[in-house]
Amino acid sequence: MRRVLMALGCWWALATGAEAALIASASVDGGGTIFAIDNDLTSTCGSPVVGPCQLPDIDPTLHRLVVGAHTISGTLLVLPTVQTADVATGAGTVNRLDSTGTQFTNNDAVSHAVSVAISATDFFGPSTVAFTTGAGQFSTLGGGFADTSITQRWFNDPANEQGALTPDANQPGTLLDTFSFIPTQNPQSFSHTGGPFAVADPSLFSMTLQFDAVVGPGVRLTGREQTEIKPLAEVSLPGTGWLLGLGAALLVGAGVGRRCR
Repeated sequence: MRRVLMALGCWWALATGAEAALIASASVDGGGTIFAIDNDLTSTCGSPVVGPCQLPDIDPTLHRLVVGAHTISGTLLVLPTVQTADVATGAGTVNRLDSTGTQFTNNDAVSHAVSVAISATDFFGPSTVAFTTGAGQFSTLGGGFADTSITQRWFNDPANEQGALTPDANQPGTLLDTFSFIPTQNPQSFSHTGGPFAVADPSLFSMTLQFDAVVGPGVRLTGREQTEIKPLAEVSLPGTGWLLGLGAALLVGAGVGRRCR
């Protein structure tokens, strides 16, 4: 019985201690990839930013990746972006991946194509249903939107592969949802809600957000947001003996943790 409790305790410690590897990547006009990694202060980009290079995470909080303001090619102004990954911890909690871009302004005389992906691994299952949202606003100084557009995508991967290694739409797992928008008024907001989508994530899994946008000259994209949520599913237990064993395992969790290591 002691060995069973020890094994159960090790599983519990590893499962509840899962940490998402949170990564963001981007490119402009198909150029070199610009990376940022949660809790990584590496900074290899110049000013203005030209990929391939890495920008630092300016927030020390684990599972919160904040990229500071920067310019790309001297004409594209990107204000801070925030990415967060929340891992479910028990009944009634959810796995959540979200990303918010404060502001992106094209001060150039021509349009630019932007691709961005945000991904995290080691979300905690089981999860059987997913929900998505996306939002933002386009505005101009009055010169029209040219060929401005945005397409947002949401991915799920029960194999727990790391996404956002490239910023394009080729991401691991299954495409759950997609949404496209073309502005016709100044300003004009967009909003999308998707789900529920059936998923089969029995254990650890990854989620990825991705979008492609064309931003016309003088156009500003404000408050771009994407979120993917998967509630932790209830698990049917085999009997009260299992519950007693789990309770005992949790009581000796400190000692178990040391032996697991």
